[in-house]
Amino acid sequence: MIRRGLVVAAATVLAGNAAVLINVARNRAGNPDAVVRLSQRELGQVGEMPEGAEPILNLKLQWSTAPGPDGSPWFDRVALESLGVGRLPEVADSAAAQDYRRNNRRAYAVLELGGPAWERLAAERQAHADSLQAARPSAAQEKHGEDLPWIEGRGRTESRLLAIDIGRDPMLLREKYPERSRYLILPAEYAAEVVMAEKDSLGVVTAPARVQGRIIQLLPGSVHVPRPLRDSLLALGAAKNDSTTHFEVTLKVGKNWEAWVE
Repeated sequence: MIRRGLVVAAATVLAGNAAVLINVARNRAGNPDAVVRLSQRELGQVGEMPEGAEPILNLKLQWSTAPGPDGSPWFDRVALESLGVGRLPEVADSAAAQDYRRNNRRAYAVLELGGPAWERLAAERQAHADSLQAARPSAAQEKHGEDLPWIEGRGRTESRLLAIDIGRDPMLLREKYPERSRYLILPAEYAAEVVMAEKDSLGVVTAPARVQGRIIQLLPGSVHVPRPLRDSLLALGAAKNDSTTHFEVTLKVGKNWEAWVE
């Protein structure tokens, strides 16, 4: 009985591994949907490196949601309704709106690498940094390393990967964003939420309450790095996640909208 149980368990593992390999082969067959070049800015190590065992390196996509062209959120009520999200509340600065909750849903997110959205964001960050620098006395400026121009400081380390759109049909999104070396289309989880009104120190409303969407996470959002690329990245400091780490890898997305690195 014990031997039979072991045989069944082994067969189950083998069947599972075979299914995974078949899925990988199907995903990578033919031309990839996207091929982008990412650096340590867009990829960070997931978890701790195990001790006393063969090293494992998983890299997580580091991204943020871009503001809209006019500075307002692009993932607004209209975008939520286009995804089929119904029964959104009529927003008011009330406890009912504040208690609004929505179950997470799945769709496909579009992520842009170093494009117009990044250029707008970098310009806004630089303008903000310049205004803070101008407001400080010159003596205080000498004491703050962050007074370096933003583009020469954090602007050189922050991820250039920004979510700019979301939809239910990845093929329609690819038609809208045809540049495969700049735009990634990946499965994502999102939710609707109520953002309460913003007020200044005098209680004057500076931004009204609103319903908007939020991309919670990419699915799965991380990639396993195989040998020998793993060894090369570890030699470059991929497990350190500090200012001394510099590397680039090619990330591809296949037919099943799953990503891998080479």
